[in-house]
Amino acid sequence: MGLFDQVRQAIDDPSKQANMAQLGQLAATMQQLSQDNNADTGTMQQVVSVVVGYVKSALQAKRQSDGEAGAQALVERGSQSGMAALQDLFSPAQQQQVAQAASQKSGMDAGQIQQLLPVILPIVMQFLNSGSSKAAQPGQGNNNSILNSFLDGDGDGDVDMGDMLGMASKFMK
Repeated sequence: MGLFDQVRQAIDDPSKQANMAQLGQLAATMQQLSQDNNADTGTMQQVVSVVVGYVKSALQAKRQSDGEAGAQALVERGSQSGMAALQDLFSPAQQQQVAQAASQKSGMDAGQIQQLLPVILPIVMQFLNSGSSKAAQPGQGNNNSILNSFLDGDGDGDVDMGDMLGMASKFMK
């Protein structure tokens, strides 16, 4: 089942943290981020898509070394603090690499993107955390369906998270 289907199911499941208001808030934050940085939403989606690719690799490595609970704890921490997530996920050299890759894809200045990383990461992490159970204890593997779908993507061409935030933005208008 693709990421889009997992999000839809999480929204429909009252035991999960996901809800339409939360998705709308994340989309509105992305729109505001675009406006604040004089970028169109398409450009910001490209930046987010690149960042998400690097986040996925970092979370897969975390899950491999520390298990599902370790990856979930990182997502929870990152949904609260962009700077903590940034430091937990990427070394300073990796941060520059992420910014350069996003700049090449989007045309946005790499320095500007690097400054946006602590703002973008909590949005991404909040989205990933939305598949968590409301009753789960922080830092425990709790069968987060969205995170699991994101990390176990099978490359079947399903909608990625940058596209997902774009669709949410259009839906909320």
